[in-house]
Amino acid sequence: MVGIVDEALAEGADDALKISSYKEALVNFVSKTNTPMTIGVQGEWGSGKTSLLNQIWSGLEHLNQNDGSISDFKQIWINSWEHSLLCSPEECLMKIINEIILEIASSDISKHRTDSLKKSINTIMKGALRIGSSVALGTAGVDAVDSVFSDDKNSIKELRNQLKELISDLRKLESNNYGKIVIYIDDLDRIDPKDAVSILELLKNIFNIKDCVFVLAIDYQVVVKGLEGKFGKPTQDNEWEFRAFFDKIIQLPFSMPMGKYDIANYVLGLLEEINFYTGDEDLDSELINQFVTKTIGGNPRSIKRLVNSLALISMLNDIEKSETSSGLSKDKNSSMVLFAMVCLQIAHPEIYQLFVDRPNYKDWDEELAYRETQKIEEMDENWEKNYAQAKETDNFDEEWERCLFRICYPNKRTRKRVIDVSQFISLFDEEFDKNIDIVKLIETALGQTAVTNVSSKESANVRPPKGSGKRHYVTGFDAWISNIREKYLPPDKYPNFPETETENAIKEYIKVFKSNPYNAVDFDKTKGMDQQGSDFVIKYTGIISLYYKKKKIIGINIVYNKGVENIELQAMKHPKHQNKALILKKSQITFNHFRSIREIDVENRNFKGSNQRIDLMSANFLPKVVTVKKELLQILIDDSVEVKTNQDMISKALTPQLVEGYIEAFKNSNKNSNDFKEAVKFLNTYYEDSNKKEIDL
Repeated sequence: MVGIVDEALAEGADDALKISSYKEALVNFVSKTNTPMTIGVQGEWGSGKTSLLNQIWSGLEHLNQNDGSISDFKQIWINSWEHSLLCSPEECLMKIINEIILEIASSDISKHRTDSLKKSINTIMKGALRIGSSVALGTAGVDAVDSVFSDDKNSIKELRNQLKELISDLRKLESNNYGKIVIYIDDLDRIDPKDAVSILELLKNIFNIKDCVFVLAIDYQVVVKGLEGKFGKPTQDNEWEFRAFFDKIIQLPFSMPMGKYDIANYVLGLLEEINFYTGDEDLDSELINQFVTKTIGGNPRSIKRLVNSLALISMLNDIEKSETSSGLSKDKNSSMVLFAMVCLQIAHPEIYQLFVDRPNYKDWDEELAYRETQKIEEMDENWEKNYAQAKETDNFDEEWERCLFRICYPNKRTRKRVIDVSQFISLFDEEFDKNIDIVKLIETALGQTAVTNVSSKESANVRPPKGSGKRHYVTGFDAWISNIREKYLPPDKYPNFPETETENAIKEYIKVFKSNPYNAVDFDKTKGMDQQGSDFVIKYTGIISLYYKKKKIIGINIVYNKGVENIELQAMKHPKHQNKALILKKSQITFNHFRSIREIDVENRNFKGSNQRIDLMSANFLPKVVTVKKELLQILIDDSVEVKTNQDMISKALTPQLVEGYIEAFKNSNKNSNDFKEAVKFLNTYYEDSNKKEIDL
């Protein structure tokens, strides 16, 4: 066997997760409970809810005597997701009701009764379709069904009464052996949450019937999401409203006991099925349990994905080996590390990518953390307190652990799991022999697991084909530097690029961009500029550009001037400075026109240069000599934003169109005209160095 099918545990199948006691308790409860009763089997998607429902079904079937007594159970299975495809919640509900009635009808009731019920269903469905979404909880409230249909002769209330009579009559039939009807509603968490909640409410209104037990597979978080339209986002103040609705629907909540799953037994059984390991020593079941629980957790669906990845890797290893030797791993330590890295790859691909970039985790340091985050974590108001507390614990007392804490902190999901991730990595130190080269085993595992890696980090920086006309966007400073090296400055010719002072200076500029009040984000090329999550966006192309509301305002580049590495800083000219390039006296920075017109030949009406980006100025300087302070950079940003957004400033700014007017007059007007004279004056004086404005900044 080479793969694990992601399907529910069949009726009566082996219980590798060792939760049979829970199943037996639920079977016992269903068999003895008063009715009507609704049981909610809660758990995240893939946690095994369907498997548990299968086991309950099997347990009740074994209790059936089939001897004519009324202690037996009529069981009906409904897949709500299949019924919900391409239809409204109301249509889905009617399909579910129809299937339930047809199942009940198979227990030998009269055709007249069946036809009468079907007619009622059709009438109710027409009414539901007329009203449409008004029965959804977001508009009509939790009592929508009864309030909407209460005055109609064929109301849901009447349908419920007919169903009561049907089930009552069913118990009186000589051919009937059933004392209870158990209805399983599966896959509610695959439906849109709002629709799932509507279906729950509609079902509750119809099937609150004696002798009926509903067993619903549902994730409470799906209910919460489905109710947000009614109650708003969950808070401490309104949490009870969500719970009250859930409690109204569900009389017995049961949470999947994932914390009690025998993970090691389950995983080892699956690994054996795919022949993952063929060594003489047994794999360490406790270490497997720790690797799994500290990464993907006990979700059976995630575990199956893990095992399928390992199955593919084993097959590739087998193919790459000689025909006489097996690719299956016989080395216990290699197998355990490979297993661990696939766990990490599935649960935390961004941390897995850290290992890809730097396999020796003991070398992770603050420089690596900065490369990954640009210290954006320090923008959080609770950072200092949380970081100080973390460093006092055993989980973050080493430099690599503190680096990990920084990298995980900006992402709320990984921040919540950072202790688990730290403990997971520490297992490489704690659980393996000190004589083993663990880093080498990790490097080998990374090579093997590359085929199942779905990280977008590399693909995000792939260059478009030459001639495609598409701009090459990369993500982050390091990718930008790598792009420059690849295109212009190969390491064999420029071994010191970028110089330390240059790199540190630009990182500080980026830090200012990403700090308050700008809170800039890196450009995500999969989204439009108005969907980036911030008005300020950083694009890494040929240069690093800061955009405000889709308009470029600041540019940063590294340029070589006579073999010397300089930083180029671009900013907008401002009408308050007469649209002139600036000399910042205190900062020792001189801006020039980003583009300029020069060598004016009045006689022949010719000139060299360009008027494009007339609104931009740029300065080149040595970061070893000149320091651009945070306050100065903020002034340049604020001025540039004002030029792009303030209508008064926009009207006074010097535009390419205005300069085009001068050029047109210079080329075509009569030399004796005022238009020609003004054009010559502008072209001769505006771009002169003497026309710059000196200010004390």
